[in-house]
Amino acid sequence: MRIAAIFSLGCVLMSAAVWAGPAVVLYQGQTTAIETTLADPNDLWVTPADLPRVNGFVLKPEGACLDAICVPVKQSEDGPLYVTREGQGWFNVTELARKLRQAFVRDADSGVWSFGEVPAAQASYLQAAIAPDFELKDRSGKTVKLSNFRGKKVLIQTWASWCGCRNDVAGWEKVYTELKDKGFEILSFAEDTGGEAAARQFFDKGKATFTQVVDENHVISRLYNMVNVPTGVWIDEQGRIVRPNETAYSSDVSLTLGGKSIAVNGADYVAGLRDWIEKGGQSEYAMSPEEVAKHIAPRTTGEEAAEAYFQMGNHFHRTGDAARADQYWGKAQSLRPDSWNYHRQDWSFTPTEAGPNWMKKFLGLGDAPYYAPLELPARPQ
Repeated sequence: MRIAAIFSLGCVLMSAAVWAGPAVVLYQGQTTAIETTLADPNDLWVTPADLPRVNGFVLKPEGACLDAICVPVKQSEDGPLYVTREGQGWFNVTELARKLRQAFVRDADSGVWSFGEVPAAQASYLQAAIAPDFELKDRSGKTVKLSNFRGKKVLIQTWASWCGCRNDVAGWEKVYTELKDKGFEILSFAEDTGGEAAARQFFDKGKATFTQVVDENHVISRLYNMVNVPTGVWIDEQGRIVRPNETAYSSDVSLTLGGKSIAVNGADYVAGLRDWIEKGGQSEYAMSPEEVAKHIAPRTTGEEAAEAYFQMGNHFHRTGDAARADQYWGKAQSLRPDSWNYHRQDWSFTPTEAGPNWMKKFLGLGDAPYYAPLELPARPQ
């Protein structure tokens, strides 16, 4: 089994083929099968027609473009990004990734490529607190886009079947019942690679009526840089983040395990949510875009690479290759050891080991908290 992680910006020249034919590309939670690729031992070359399916870029006369991002591409002669073979043009997806400083990983034996986020595409999120959009299917198969909820205040709330917060679905349903008629929606995401089979009973037990998505590829955690569950993000009617990633329980949590405490003032969190829904931008709980931006840190190169490895692990778990999945998940965990999502998702498939593994890592935190303390004003009266 060979793994290749490539982060350099250098040009890779064409050479004798090691493998040719189809490829599978993992990007933004989507799995795309490419029937024909150009043989190359190091890079992924696809036809211009397949390029948008791979990463959303479109090859235009001026270059490879995605929204405001446009990388010049000389198409009149062979170069590092574009070549012609037997009358067919081919585009080098991996060389584009290098130019964009986009992390990617290749599983050489299977022809699977996993790509991290394009750093430049995160600019509006990092600089102006614009909430990243997404397109996922809810439990009934309906497409859910954040942009479809413009005009409403939105709470993005994540949880997982492998977390005790799975039992808080009913608590959030109670909050939703109280506030839904005030232009408010909860988008609830179960971060579960195990899919509907893992999350179903908890959504159903909680009698959830808000928007429900089983996020098998942890798309929401990736977009919003979440490392644990439950996590919440407040988004206003214009699609701007009002409060970034915070621990999101619907009521207070207090417990002690192995002599170490976990405490979350969920009641204060919900009280603040009510205040924001009532007062909007005038609420003392609402941060300005500048304040939000200060709380959002861009991912490092290693963290971007960790995401590419994690997606690869998810892919091989879904295809039944547990050993290979563990290998990639392990690499993701080593690159980003602070991500409880990476560790606990992996452990969830070995239940007898999950508890001891979690306790060891939990106690290893020492004086550091498991959940970062909530930074909230005094509860409104």
